[in-house]
Amino acid sequence: MFKETQLHQEFLDLEQHMRLLDRRLSDALHRIRHGSSEDLVEQARQDERQLLTELDRLMTRMRAIEGQLLQIQKTATRH
Repeated sequence: MFKETQLHQEFLDLEQHMRLLDRRLSDALHRIRHGSSEDLVEQARQDERQLLTELDRLMTRMRAIEGQLLQIQKTATRH
């Protein structure tokens, strides 16, 4: 049960971090569209790439946690 609680908390923390990344990604996209110089637009593109990489890792971990929680639930219902 302790492991399940830890996984739930980690998932909630990751969801919160995902919302933050989403806001930062939105900002980067806005800067790409409305940047006042090519240098600023290029920096925004680099930010976008970095944020997408981080978001991909985060979502992969979230899927792994969901899988672990499903396994725990399956095991619990068998007993």
